[in-house]
Amino acid sequence: MHVRRRLIALATGLAAGLALGLTGPAPATAGSAPPTPFNFYVNNVTATQVSMQWSPGFLTEPTRWRVYQNDVLVTTSLGSAYVARNLVAGQTYAYRIVAVDASGDVAAPTRTITVTTRGPGVQPGAPSGLRATEVSPARVLLEFDRPGDEFDVWSYQVFDGSTLVGTAVAPFAQPTATATIRQLTPGGTHSYTVRAGRSSGLSAPSNTLTVTTPTTTDATPPSAPSGLAGRIVRYTCDNAALTWTPSTDDRDAAAAIDYEVFGNGRLISVARGTGAATVWLPDQGPNTLTVRAVDSSGNASAASNAITLTVDPACEP
Repeated sequence: MHVRRRLIALATGLAAGLALGLTGPAPATAGSAPPTPFNFYVNNVTATQVSMQWSPGFLTEPTRWRVYQNDVLVTTSLGSAYVARNLVAGQTYAYRIVAVDASGDVAAPTRTITVTTRGPGVQPGAPSGLRATEVSPARVLLEFDRPGDEFDVWSYQVFDGSTLVGTAVAPFAQPTATATIRQLTPGGTHSYTVRAGRSSGLSAPSNTLTVTTPTTTDATPPSAPSGLAGRIVRYTCDNAALTWTPSTDDRDAAAAIDYEVFGNGRLISVARGTGAATVWLPDQGPNTLTVRAVDSSGNASAASNAITLTVDPACEP
């Protein structure tokens, strides 16, 4: 009877979670492998230690985590964190995590993170694998692999030759990041590199990627966005949730249109292929907002209607 009650309670809890729209790794079923840990990242590196942690996922029974260093099992952890100690300065180590439950069921491994310990003359990791996932007449979308030891990286800087042309902020604990370079001249050639901005300065550059944008005969801008509306996001002082009616273009699909959001005349955000965005308002007091559409050839529409949202100087989020 007690077992039946526990099963009913578990089923009721899962149903409630689904009703609330909760998301995350799917729960394991009886006899199946535990979930693969996610959000695996390194949070500190010294000359002799590497600290790491991960999120265990949805667990329904006791689970432990095997830590592999250079493909060798070095420990089985009871918690979702580990510190590798007694390492050699300036050496490179590769780590991955594998979950195993009380029945011996084994999950698929996490991604492998490669880390070089600190030491004299050792420079922290640099971005790698720089590649282009979109090359249009007036914009290029770049993607790159982040270094494993990026715990002190505050941003990534994109250079065209020696000129800084863009920045990128990577999503939490993800292995890659992207940067969109816009307002390019059709038919131009560019030599891109990416560097990690660290507390100690810029990292070494990534590989160099040479890109030539195609020429175009497109001179027709998209239609202007319309129906711009917005509100201050609840529990914030200076974040605004905006919506508008998307534009149309004679050549680009709806998903390929960029929307530039302006606050008090300054560009504050760019959204791709959508009629909504959450933006940071740049000024205390009134902020006048407009949106315009830009196609992949660099043609810009007229501005949308303007709205004003006010940041209360006395507000404390």
